[in-house]
Amino acid sequence: MVTDRKGKGKQQLPDQRPESLLDPESGALPKHDPAYVPPAHQLKKYLYAQPHLLHAHPPTASSAPGKATKRKRSGGGGTADVKLEHHLAHLSATAKASSHHAHEHDDLLLPSDNHGLIETETALERTWRITQDEIVDASNVAARDKRFSLSLPEFGPYAIDYTRNGRHLAIAGRKGHVGTFDWANSALHSELHLNETCRDIKWLHDESFYAVAQKKYVYIYDKQGLEVHQLRSHIEVNRMEFLPYHFLLATIGNPGFLKYQDTSTGQLVAEHRTKLGSCDTMAQNAHNAFIHLGHQNGTVTLWSPSVSTAQVKLLAHSAPVSAIAVDPSTMGHRMATAGIDGSVKIWDNRMWKCLNEYGLKKPPKSLDWSQKGMLAVGWGNHVSVFNDLSRPSASPRMPPPPYLTHLFPSTQVHRVRFTPFDDTLGVGHARGFETLIVPGAGEPNYDSREADPYESKRRRREREVNSLLDKVPMDLITLDQDVLGRVDRDAIRPRAATGAAAKAQKRIEMADNKNRMRGKSSGIKKALRKRRRNVIDPQTVALKEKLERQREANKRAKANKLAQEQASSGTQSALDRFAAR
Repeated sequence: MVTDRKGKGKQQLPDQRPESLLDPESGALPKHDPAYVPPAHQLKKYLYAQPHLLHAHPPTASSAPGKATKRKRSGGGGTADVKLEHHLAHLSATAKASSHHAHEHDDLLLPSDNHGLIETETALERTWRITQDEIVDASNVAARDKRFSLSLPEFGPYAIDYTRNGRHLAIAGRKGHVGTFDWANSALHSELHLNETCRDIKWLHDESFYAVAQKKYVYIYDKQGLEVHQLRSHIEVNRMEFLPYHFLLATIGNPGFLKYQDTSTGQLVAEHRTKLGSCDTMAQNAHNAFIHLGHQNGTVTLWSPSVSTAQVKLLAHSAPVSAIAVDPSTMGHRMATAGIDGSVKIWDNRMWKCLNEYGLKKPPKSLDWSQKGMLAVGWGNHVSVFNDLSRPSASPRMPPPPYLTHLFPSTQVHRVRFTPFDDTLGVGHARGFETLIVPGAGEPNYDSREADPYESKRRRREREVNSLLDKVPMDLITLDQDVLGRVDRDAIRPRAATGAAAKAQKRIEMADNKNRMRGKSSGIKKALRKRRRNVIDPQTVALKEKLERQREANKRAKANKLAQEQASSGTQSALDRFAAR
């Protein structure tokens, strides 16, 4: 602290230069080298100590070496205030350091098509030649634990299913063996021996409940394996899908009826007759909640619970359809189908056009898309994973080289499923279950509000309550997603008017409900025709009951009138009819 002549204290400015960049011998800053680039952690200090590097003005004749220049108080290119100059230098250095660190993390934050994939050393190497043992040897300890197999040769083949967060796994053997467990922690939830045929298994909204399609009916079990529901309306079911945002369990089976069961209320909300016989192929479009069915005549149909007929019918193959899968990475715009003839076709759901067609040596049994757009094909005793199927093939019906392939000796593959948010592929076959490591298949970034692999019990309960509160009505399932939120001007009714306008509107409504023909256009029947006949709701049931009561009343009135006429009829002459007058 120094004092001036008036005795007032004046604070001395400290040295703003960092000591770490000073020369230890001379105590001065090192001479600036244009080619010198400091490390990232010293960039801020380097620019802060040399603020003249932040100015982009070229040297002039007045700034030649050997000539002393005076600092101007106003005007000119320099800054008169030393504190202001260092403050600006500090801001500029901070901005440059932030930009430098941001560029360092661009490779991690920005999306990349080849993120996490296997890269070969030379162009002649092929990734499909790499075996699972080599991948396990080159992986870390956490990735090695994901590779396991379950040998269950007496209960296969096995159907499998993962939860939405990819943490829990359910398996169901054809001969009645059912098991659910947390495969990441190797914790068994339940194990059942039902002693009857099990065709499919499906998790519901979370790991608390799962449905099993048994020999005749569909049963719902809790996490401990206790039976909580028996769905008698679902008979001989082959495949099941669950719509998480609508809490609907969709089933299809040998009778050929597509049924929707609301798991939150326990009601059967829709029942559609496909009229195409038995069906063993089903897939769900997670983007618009449509159900894709593959039939014996080679057609693929798209269904929604609010419409009693198929909204789309597509002739996909000349043979029965054996597998269907919808790509979630393209917002449901790409679909893969497989037929008994051994062909695999890639479809564009926006134009319903076949993009590519490939032929395999054996008919594919199961298809599944990963979150990154990889397609797993289970055919015969092989599992092939294709990475890029959008490119046209060099020769007709010749598939591109697979990304990875695996052979199961003397074992038929039954079901393939990618694990959500993980680089693994679950395979259910005739001798049990096995997981394959597929680098780059899973989505590394997840939304914890949708599906959290590390959620706690409290968070799971909160998410279940929020999902029930945000339950989407089934009437909103439509192919055209743009129609949601749009104003339907034709359905807007004017507000209730008064006077002559109200009377005119009443006359129009009465004229619409007037019987044009006997028993053809009653008001109740007209309301029933406007409604969906295959959709069961309380209003439809009430209208049917009211109509039945009216029919019974009419029958009783006619019977009473006929009885009165018969009682009054006797020995009367032809002139007795004029006596009443």
